[in-house]
Amino acid sequence: MVPLPGLWTYCLAPGGTRLLLACASRLLLVLLLSAFSAPEACVPHAEPCPILARVGHTVRLGALLPTRQPARIQNALNRALASIRHQSGGGGDSGATTASQPAPLLPYNLSLEMVARSPAGWDPESLSRSACQDLVVRGVSAVLAFPRSKEELIQVEFLSSFLEIPFISILEDTEPLVTQ
Repeated sequence: MVPLPGLWTYCLAPGGTRLLLACASRLLLVLLLSAFSAPEACVPHAEPCPILARVGHTVRLGALLPTRQPARIQNALNRALASIRHQSGGGGDSGATTASQPAPLLPYNLSLEMVARSPAGWDPESLSRSACQDLVVRGVSAVLAFPRSKEELIQVEFLSSFLEIPFISILEDTEPLVTQ
C-alpha cells in the first residue's frame, strides 16, 4: 500500500492525472453512496420541528364551554382569536418590529383555530364524551375548560391526565377555590 503523501506526490506528478481522476471518481462515488444510504441526514426537512410536523400549520385550541351562558364565552373567545389573528397577520412588508408595531404572537407559518364545544352536562360521562368525540378527534393541542365547582375541576384534571392533553381551567367565581 502506498502512503498518502506518496500517493498525492504520484498523482500530482506529470502524467499522474489519470490516477488523480480515478481517485476523485472513487471519492465522489463514496460520497454519493453515503448520501443515498442515509437520506435523513442529507435531505432537508420540510418541517424542521417535529412538533410542527405533527400538528401541521394549524394549531387547534379546544374549548369546553360551560352549560350556562355558552354564547357569552364563545363571543369572548372569538374576539380574542380575532385579536390574535389581527396581530399576527397584519404588519408591513419590512419584517422588522418597531416600537409602534408589536411583535406577532404566532410565527408566519402558523395559524390558530378554535374548536369550541358545549357538553350536554358537566357529569363525567357527558364531559368525557364531548372531550373525546368533539375535541380530541379534531387534533387539539390544548383545551380551555370553564369548571364551576370543585367536582368539575377534578373531572377536568382527570381528563387532562387521562388524555395527556393540557387542560387550562378558567374559574369565573369571585371566591377563591380552596384546595388541600
